[in-house]
Amino acid sequence: MKVIKIDGIRGLLNAVFIGCCLFAGFVISPGYLAMYLWNRYLVTNYMFPQLTLFQGVLLWTIVFLSYCILTKGRFAVSFQSTPEMRDEELESIIKTAKISSQLRMMNKMMAKSDRFEQTEKNPYKTEDSAAEQNSSSDVNEEENVSNIK
Repeated sequence: MKVIKIDGIRGLLNAVFIGCCLFAGFVISPGYLAMYLWNRYLVTNYMFPQLTLFQGVLLWTIVFLSYCILTKGRFAVSFQSTPEMRDEELESIIKTAKISSQLRMMNKMMAKSDRFEQTEKNPYKTEDSAAEQNSSSDVNEEENVSNIK
């Protein structure tokens, strides 16, 4: 079971604000939309009486309750409580998350250092020195092959 703790006047004001926002979002706004659609189309086209906001909210309530009755209380959204974790399970999850984040950070650092080493080996390499290095590497390969025989 979830417990909500409200501390003092500030917490009470926050709870009232949240309640007002939920009421406005789920009751007043759809009621205003129902009133607007009724007045826009039915009053102008079919000479129905004009609705106020209170009557729009009542119309929305009728539509919502009809929906609930016709679908027999089955909603598309359902809330379920999950079983609570033991402290040991939570500690192990936190520990594995810390280890994986440290490993990820170390892998990034190693990848960056590899790129840095590759660029820092000979930053002033020219074409002539590259050609000399290639010819010396060919000679070293031939010596290695001759040593194998």
